[in-house]
This record gives sequence, structure tokens and C-alpha cells, in this order.
Amino acid sequence: MGIFCKNTYLSSLTPYCVFCMIKKINSNLSIKLFIILAGVILLSVGPLSYMALETIKSYGKQAADINEQQIRANVYASLKEITKERADKYQLYFDRIASSAALLGKQASTIYSNIAYYAQTPLLDYHFSVLPQSGIWANSINDPVVSMYWGTPDLSPDIRNELKALTHMTPLYQQVLVDIPEIVASHSITVSGIGQYCTNNLENKKVVFNLPPVSDFDLRDGEPVTIFTMSSERLREVRWTSIYKDDVIDGLMLTASAPVYDQNNIFRAIAGIDVPLTAIIEDVLHYGSSKLDDVILFSFLVDKNGRLIAFPDDYFDLFGLDIDPTELVNSSDKLDVFLIDSKNSEIQKLAKELQQTGALISDFGITPDSYYVVTSQMEKLGWIFGVVAREHEMLHSVHESRAALVGTVKSMGQRGVLWAGLTTFTALIIVFSALKYLVMPLRTLADATKRVARGDYSVRCQVSTPDETGVLAESFNTMVEKLQAAQEQQVHYANSLEREVKWKDAELNDKRSELVATIELLNKEVERRQIIAEALRNSQQQYYDTLEASLAGVFIIEDGIFTYVNTSLAEMMRSTPSDLKGKDPLDFVIDDDKELVSGNIRQCLNGIDISPFTIKCRRTDGTVYYGEVWAKTATWQNKAVIVGTITDVSSLMRKDERLKRQDRQLQESLEEKETLLREIYHRTKNNMLVIISMLDLQLQDIEDEKAKTIFLETENRIRAMALVHEKLYQSQNLSEIDLGSYLQEITESLIAHMALDDNVLLQADTESMAINIDYAVPLGLVINEIVTNSLKHAFPDKKTGVISLTLQKGLYGGIELMVGDNGIGLPEQLSIETTTSFGLQIIRNLVVMQLNGEITVDRNNGTQYMINFKESRKTKRI
Repeated sequence: MGIFCKNTYLSSLTPYCVFCMIKKINSNLSIKLFIILAGVILLSVGPLSYMALETIKSYGKQAADINEQQIRANVYASLKEITKERADKYQLYFDRIASSAALLGKQASTIYSNIAYYAQTPLLDYHFSVLPQSGIWANSINDPVVSMYWGTPDLSPDIRNELKALTHMTPLYQQVLVDIPEIVASHSITVSGIGQYCTNNLENKKVVFNLPPVSDFDLRDGEPVTIFTMSSERLREVRWTSIYKDDVIDGLMLTASAPVYDQNNIFRAIAGIDVPLTAIIEDVLHYGSSKLDDVILFSFLVDKNGRLIAFPDDYFDLFGLDIDPTELVNSSDKLDVFLIDSKNSEIQKLAKELQQTGALISDFGITPDSYYVVTSQMEKLGWIFGVVAREHEMLHSVHESRAALVGTVKSMGQRGVLWAGLTTFTALIIVFSALKYLVMPLRTLADATKRVARGDYSVRCQVSTPDETGVLAESFNTMVEKLQAAQEQQVHYANSLEREVKWKDAELNDKRSELVATIELLNKEVERRQIIAEALRNSQQQYYDTLEASLAGVFIIEDGIFTYVNTSLAEMMRSTPSDLKGKDPLDFVIDDDKELVSGNIRQCLNGIDISPFTIKCRRTDGTVYYGEVWAKTATWQNKAVIVGTITDVSSLMRKDERLKRQDRQLQESLEEKETLLREIYHRTKNNMLVIISMLDLQLQDIEDEKAKTIFLETENRIRAMALVHEKLYQSQNLSEIDLGSYLQEITESLIAHMALDDNVLLQADTESMAINIDYAVPLGLVINEIVTNSLKHAFPDKKTGVISLTLQKGLYGGIELMVGDNGIGLPEQLSIETTTSFGLQIIRNLVVMQLNGEITVDRNNGTQYMINFKESRKTKRI
């Protein structure tokens, strides 16, 4: 009942209170002004606070977007730098292996070119026995190199000599394992069925002795051999195999394989270096510490066609690859898995882009994530190294920054609202306390407030009374100053942000300009090389077209048989060019003229010019005709060949006209080739100097003194060969140079590069003599090795000394070369015949094997090398 009475009272009291309040407001100007001013203050502070909060939010969003763009750009640049650095590292690594494989192949070719000599002086005496489980002949497991033979059931004398000669490969096999510790083995496989395997792993040696019988698998059918034997071309350079299942180690293998040819240009063997795929994969996948370790998901290595070389097993499914390594059994089984084989269309698209560009930055989506791929291509091999990053990890810091920024903006908004409320409340109290004294000043203040509401923050209330109105005016002015300061700070932040964006744009434009300039230079270089290559092809095609267009019968005789016959000669013989190739020319000459033809061939090969002569020729159908023969010797691939024509005498006048026209065409073609040959010598020299410059740049990043020494010695050897080509393109005779000035210039260059304190002088006494390039290059390398050894070892502690160089003609037509120093001399126990020093082995092999000369060492008063050799008869260059 009490509650009901109370509610009834309040209900009747509320309309009365409202009526009294309205009446009081209408009768009190101060209250009216208070209400009006309070409304103005609230309407002013509210929008300004809202504008300030929105400005802060907008600035925060723009800052977060710019931060995200910068982080993306920095991550892309860092990933691109990482991939380029790793690609360059792997290029050097595989180049070093390929160079070692080429050295093995060169040594093996030298042995096969003079196998009888090496068989007489074997380095090791191996004892062979038949392995009962496979029927393969093998030496002892304790020997430094495992040697096996499976070609026939018995060891014939020729095979024994071949095995003895191949013992000279042992030091080089072992040196390769020392120089490149990452490899598993160095080896060779011959066409005759001999296999040599050198490794430091005893378990791998044991596995070699458990190879399956030849009936199950023949090593000559493996990938390292078949890349040469199955090729239609005669390959000379080192080739990398596909990934295959190795017969020795339990895993996949990659081999650098070099071909071996004998003096007759017959393929005899391969020399190779085995690189286990596990070593490559571990190095690729464990890319080391990096500031992007948390960003990079994984890395991989593929060849230029997208074939997998190194790829983490855990991400096969991510890329849609279906791989079963258990299907690989022996070395004839290759791992042919390409990115294009992926079941995922995004990966297939990525594979096509890699084949087109090699180096790229691309993205792809695989539900529910997005990924980025950054790749870089190796210059020589064309292999591609790439890294994969998940977008979420790349932008993790962006998300954190955005969340922190949102929190900061929210906190600033709360503080702004609080301060705006406090300021408004204070202003209302001041207005309420001094309205009766501030009617006129308040009007002024109201006008100023309206101007502030319109955005004019430069207005100030000009009220200077010492009472509450003055305090209110001062507070109002202070508030406006703060708003103006906030606006100025906002403008400052906007200008700062705009300057930062402009600076980044300018930096990106500079980078883009540099990239465009680099691409233009590369395009010009590619176009220039394409023009040169096209000119060479056109010249060669023009030469063969000229021969085929000739109405005279044109032939080339090499080793006593036709190696080339044009269509005219084939028609004259009433046969085809393919049937005539490989036939003895005497088979087409009647018996009465065979002696004349044989004598003229011998004279040609001896360098004696012969006049045109007429003989009776027998066609394939037995008919006889008179033919006028012109023949001359030429040099093709360091071999003497006979080039000639046969013309039917019955068309003598027509023959003369054709010969004149053909002579002009051949002369023009030869002049073009001579110009191109000079250009090739010049470019070869320039390319070698570029290689030296690249080695110098790489040398700056190497701290290992042994590696530095190897780099410097390699530079000097390349510089010696480059000097030969420089002399050649400067000389009138493109096949000979002045030996005296060439050797003296090499020696002076080495002293200038290595004797920096001018403590070593050169005494040179050289005769001027022309010598063929085949002798100039090995002589330059010999002088390089001898002078380098003298500068490194003959004058310790910067001792002064003299290096002497003497070149003169011998008494019996030979050439005598003496080079030495007056330093501390070679150790007495060091013999050039049996030394294991790589440099001395190079000296001896070059003198004995390539120059067919003799070398002796005089240890009196320092060290003197005396080299004697005879230059072979010079043949006229075509």
C-alpha cells in the first residue's frame, strides 16, 4: 500500500517539475546562455574528437599497408639474393668437379695415346684373381685403386698392358679425392671392360667386390658411359649424367663424366667423378643460418628442363609429385621426374615459367595457404636453385604490427574521449559559475566557437578580464591551440609519410632502371653472338654448297680412303657419295696408272706440290674414262688430308670455267674463315682474361691460403694460354708465333705478379723463332710451372735472385730451352721422374708426352731445367 502511494505521488510530481524547469529556463538568461554554450561546446568537441580519431585510424591503416609492402619487398629482395648466392656457389662447386673430371679424361687420353710406353713403366704392380661370385677379374682390396676386368674370361696380353698403363692414373685419382672431399669416388670405365674405382670409404670398396655378374648388368651400359656411346655426335666436353641408382652406394648418384679418346680419335673410355645425391640434398636443404630462416619453408634444385636434382621428401605431396625411389635398381635406371609431371596445375604452370625464364619470383596457391617461389639459374649448367616460402610466415610481422597499431589507436581514442569529456565538463562548470558576468564576452566566445567549428583554428578569444570569463576565454584559446597543434601534427605525419613513399618510389625506379639497362646489355650481347654464330654457319654452309655445286668431282682423302665425295664425282663414277666414302681411291684406277697415283699421293703427304695429271679411271659399272686430277694436302683436325678434283677431259673448257669460279668462291670463303679465325683467337684471349678477372674477384672472398694458391696458379696457366691466342691473332701466320718473345713475356708477367718487392730479376737470351701453336701452349705451361716454383720456393725470406731464360737452335735441328734460378735449389731426394708433385708432373708430362722431348735438372748453383725437343715438320695451312 505504501509503495502504491509513493508511485502515485511521483507520477503526479513529474509533470509539475518539468513545467517549473521550463519556466525557470525561460526566465533566466544565464541558464539559457549556459544551455546554448554547453550545446556549442559539446557540438564542437564531439566532431573534433571524432575527426581526430578517424584521422589516427586512417594514418594507422596507411602505415600498416606501407609496412606490409616494405616487408614484402624486403623479403623478395632477400630471397632473390639468397637464391643468387646459392646458385653461384653450386655453379663453382660443379665447375670444380667438372674441371677435375676433365683433367682425369685428359690424363687417360694421354695414356691411351701412348699406351705401350706407359705399360712398360707401371706405377704399381697389381695381382689379379677371379671373383668366384661374379667371374670378374679383380686386384686386392688393399690396393689404393680397385681395378677389375670383365670383358672376356681371360686376361689377354693387351688387357694386361692396358691395366699396367692405367696404374699411372692412381696419383690423380687420389689427388681428386683430396681436392674435393665431398665426392664419394673417382673412377674410369673402358670400352674393353676395365673398371677402376678409387675411394676412401672401405665399405664402398667391399661393395665393388660384390658387383653382380656381367650377365645381370654390365657397367658399360650405365648412364656415365651411354651418354657418349649412345650419342650420334662425338662429344668432347664433360657431361653430367641424369640422376641414377648407383651400383656401389645405397642411394642415388650424379656423375661428371669425361670422354677418353686415343691418338686415332677412337673412343676408349670415360673418366668420372661420383657425387652422391645425399651430399647435394643435405647441402641444398640445410641452407645454413639466415635472417629468413623463419620465412623459408624449403629449398630445391632442378635442371633447366625442370628435372628434380634435390628436393625434400616431405614436400613431394605439396607439389603433387608421385615418386617411388625403390623402382631404381642399377646405374641404367635414371630418376626422370619433372616438375611438369605434377598433378597440381599451379605447379605445372610454375614448371613452364621456369623453363622459359630460369630466374623468377612467382606465387601459387595450394588450399588453404598461398606460397611464393624465388629461383636463380646457374650460368653454365643451366640448373635452377629455388626457395619456397609460405605467405603466412612472410607477413607474420605485418599481422603483429597491425594488431599493435589497432591497440595503440584504440588506447589513443579512449584517452582522447576522456580528455574531451574532462575538458567539456570543466568548461561547463566555468560557464555556469560566471554567466552573469560574461554575457557579452560569452557572445564573443560563441562567435569564436562557431569559427572553430568551421575549422578555423587560428581564431583566439580576445577577452582579457581577470574574472571567470577571462579564465574561460583563456581555456578556450588553450583548447584551440591544442586542436591546431593536433592538426599540424597530423599534417606533419602526412607529409613525412608522403616523403617516405616518394623516397621508396625513387629507389625502386633506380633499381628498375639498372635492371632495364642490364637487360638491354645482355640482349645486345646475345644478338651479337647470334650474328657471329649465324655468320659461321652461313660460311660453313656456303663452303659445302660450293663443293656440292661444283661440276667437277671433288674428293677428300684421309688415311688412304675417301672421306668426302661430292655429287658430281659420284655421278662421274656412276655411283652415290655414300657408296664411295670409305673406299680406296686406287680401286677406281686402272692397273697401269696405280703406281703414278700412289707416288703422287706420297708426294702430297710429304708436302711436295704436284702438277695436274691425267689418268684412266674405272667407273663402278666397269667403263673407263680419262680424268684430269688436281690434288693438294691440307690439315684437318691436326691430320694431313688430300683435297682434290677429278674432271672429265672431254669437257676441258667447261672444267676451266668451273674451276676459276670455284677458286674465287673458295678464296672468298677462306678469307672469311681467316677473318673469323682471327676473331675467334681474339675472343678466346678476351674470354680467358674475363675468366682471370672472375677468379681475381672470387679470390677476394677466399681466406684459405691453399685455395688462394690454387687460384693464382690457375690464373697464371690461363694467362699463359691467353698470351698464345693474343700472339696468334696479332701474327700474319695464324698457326705460328714467335717462341722467344712469347716465353720471355710469360716470365716477365709472372715476375711482375709474384715478385712484388723487385727482389727477382730476369736474364733472358732468346732467339727469334716461329713455332706451331701445338708446341707453344705446352711450352708456355712448362715455363709457367717452372718460374712459379722458382718464385715460390727458390728465394725464401724475400732473398734477391735471378731467373734465367735461354732459347736457341740445337746442333741437329732441335730446340734447346734452359730456364732456372740461382736460389736454394731442389731437394736432393726430389726426382722429377718419380715425384708426386702436381706441378712437376705437369712439367714432365708436357715435355715427354706432348713435345716428345727430354728434360734434365742441374742442381749446381740453384736449379736449371734443360729441355730439348724437335718440332715436327710444318705443314702448310689451308
